[in-house]
Amino acid sequence: MKVRQLRNIGVGILSFLMISSQTYAAADREVRLNELEQQMKQVGTETAIGTYGANTASARPDVDGRGWFISFDVLFWKTRVGGTEYAYTDQDPVGTLPVKGRKKSMEFDWDWGLRVGLGYNFDHDSWDVRAQYTWWETSGSDSVRAGLNSSVIPLRGSSFLTTAPAQNQTVGEFFYCTSAKSMYDLDYQAVDLELGRDYYISSTVSLRPFWGLKTAWIDQEQRTRYTGGELTINQGVNVLGLQGNTVHVKEDSDFWGLGPRTGIDTRWYMGNQLSIFGNVSGALLLGHFDVDHKERYSAVEDARIRLHANRNAFSPMVNFQLGMRYDTYLHHDQHHIGIGLGFEAEYWWRQNQMLKIDNFSELKYERYSEDIAFYGITLDFRWDF
Repeated sequence: MKVRQLRNIGVGILSFLMISSQTYAAADREVRLNELEQQMKQVGTETAIGTYGANTASARPDVDGRGWFISFDVLFWKTRVGGTEYAYTDQDPVGTLPVKGRKKSMEFDWDWGLRVGLGYNFDHDSWDVRAQYTWWETSGSDSVRAGLNSSVIPLRGSSFLTTAPAQNQTVGEFFYCTSAKSMYDLDYQAVDLELGRDYYISSTVSLRPFWGLKTAWIDQEQRTRYTGGELTINQGVNVLGLQGNTVHVKEDSDFWGLGPRTGIDTRWYMGNQLSIFGNVSGALLLGHFDVDHKERYSAVEDARIRLHANRNAFSPMVNFQLGMRYDTYLHHDQHHIGIGLGFEAEYWWRQNQMLKIDNFSELKYERYSEDIAFYGITLDFRWDF
């Protein structure tokens, strides 16, 4: 009897252990399945169309902060502007054939500018939004003076300006002078608004595609002055040098535009918190050109020309950057600091809309429609908090 009871107790204990082990195994499987599900969510995602694919890891700075970041860039740039030629030299005292000389155009200085930005990192899918304001202005000047038995041939303004009649004033067309000077001012401002996502495509390479809007103001002004030159009569026609008088030409081309902008930022991580970056973007702006053209001859009060040539037109642009960055975290990963140094260039098509003159038979004004470019060194700072 006792043996039978012990046998029943043993069978019960064994059955309990087997049921318990199966229960614990099921619970352990549930835990493992939950862990696996969480891990799969980290490496995969369900797309907007219901399919399942790999999830790209975020490459933006990961700080235990509020999601805001600010940026500050120092620009040291130079510019090239098409259509700034104002004179050429000729090895002849009255500018007649044969012509042998050199064309003169503007030379610009290196100048400082700045760019400031504010952005926010969203929790949703690691998106970020940022706005940036850029300001840069520059100026340049150039001059030329005729040497012995040579002359300066003007390229801006009309030679007919000096034919206006005046008392005790010899009438003739202005073909040459002995000195010329031209000055150029350019002011550039832009605001960029963009939405993007920074993510890894491999363990050492990240991309940040973005799209948004760009608005820009580009104001250009060129002032040219011609002086000197003696009166000459060529085949019974007065070919007027300016003598002690002056011809002034003032031209303005002011642009404002707005349009879509898109691009991509790339990073190659080298280790030791260093990386190489290469960024490219482009925009197409529809804008308004406010164009003014003025001429004045100092010897005759009525010898003046003033034209308005406003127009609306598209102006495409492209920007690219290449350089190196250093990133680090501070205060228990609550702050991120990034410093970058690189080369930046920006190219604008059809920005110089000033007027040029063809007056072989009559005053005919056409547009230069020339391009401009900015390029130089950019030092940028970023703080995430």
